[in-house]
Amino acid sequence: MMTNKKKVMFISYHGDPLEKLGGIQSGGQNTYVKEVVSSLESLGLVADVFTHWSDPAAPQIQLIGKKSRVIRLEAGQKGFQPKQLLYTMLPNFIKDITAFMQSPYQYSLIHSNYWLSGTVGRYLKNKYSLPLVHTSHSLGIVRKNAVGQLQNNISAIRIEYEKELLQKADCIIATTSTEENLLHEFYQIELKKIKIVPCGVNTDIFRPLQHNAAIGYNSNNHKILLFVGRFEENKGLAILLQAIVALRKKYPQAINNLRLLIGGGDPLNIPETSISVEKKQYQHFINQHSLADHIQFLGPLKHEELAQYLSVARATIVPSYYESFGLVAIEAMACGSPVIASDTGGLAHNVLHGKTGLLVEPKNPLLLAEAIHELLINDSLNKWMSKNAAAHAKRFSWLQVAKDLTKIYRGVVACQEDVLNIRQSMY
Repeated sequence: MMTNKKKVMFISYHGDPLEKLGGIQSGGQNTYVKEVVSSLESLGLVADVFTHWSDPAAPQIQLIGKKSRVIRLEAGQKGFQPKQLLYTMLPNFIKDITAFMQSPYQYSLIHSNYWLSGTVGRYLKNKYSLPLVHTSHSLGIVRKNAVGQLQNNISAIRIEYEKELLQKADCIIATTSTEENLLHEFYQIELKKIKIVPCGVNTDIFRPLQHNAAIGYNSNNHKILLFVGRFEENKGLAILLQAIVALRKKYPQAINNLRLLIGGGDPLNIPETSISVEKKQYQHFINQHSLADHIQFLGPLKHEELAQYLSVARATIVPSYYESFGLVAIEAMACGSPVIASDTGGLAHNVLHGKTGLLVEPKNPLLLAEAIHELLINDSLNKWMSKNAAAHAKRFSWLQVAKDLTKIYRGVVACQEDVLNIRQSMY
């Protein structure tokens, strides 16, 4: 018989929710887990988040809220590991997590995030007879279709693992109807097992802000474009850089006071020898095309820093090949920044073309350049979209996400509200 002392176990193997945003493996999933866990706690539901110990300087156990915790496990080796190596370390992570579960803390269900975490969740579900809720964040088949081929053996293994995981999970969280359709049609998941719960936005942080001199930019002095994302091919930064070249060629006056700020990727304080191959390629392209005066790398950003940059951006560019949801776009709109995004996945649902931003064909730098030009030269359109964007983003609430999830949790554990210790007054 379950008691109200039990917690929810979150697994976010490669995504530490307290890591800075924009690192090699820190993005929307990290934000999702952090904000969901914080909002669940505001409803009285406590969670433990298990993740790989990617930052050796971080403590093993760290609070998110007052009671919820991040629990970092070595899995054989502390320190950053790419996803390909994390896959090989899965047995060690499972060993560590089962050892930790011998403590007095018990769990009423598992909520796994991404297929690597889902693989761990599926094992624990079988071992401990715990219900499993899963959020994919991205799907292997979507990546395959967007990139054009399976990049390595892990990519092929991923799709097979996903199929088994998604079939075995008790409930699957989709963030858009597009994802729901894909889960049903490609992975053959029954619709009754899929629940659509959009992501949210923290409007205490992401809201239109006045200029902060600390970030060194003022929208009155520069026309600022902002890109935020990991340095992965599918995030489309190479396409954006090509678009800037195309913009200068066709509209040379347009970039006179243009600044493209790039958030995420390599930290700024690392030695030259540690710079990633991807950043070196971007730097080479920038220097080759004499764009250095117009482009600045910011490195990974805290939420509060990101909100400042979003608030001064004339437009936020999200040129991804695919996005299951596109959380950066929602955060940008919440700060009053119109969004120019690829017409794909969650972006196509969440950015209202012609009202809160512009949607363009993915991987097309010429069309992207035209969209950028439109928002650079048309002040009245930009201001109108800015106002619409801030209003539109208010419909995305992490508290509502938490409320929706608690209803789903209650369903999969087949128990009463008080078993999960959720305050009924919130409903």
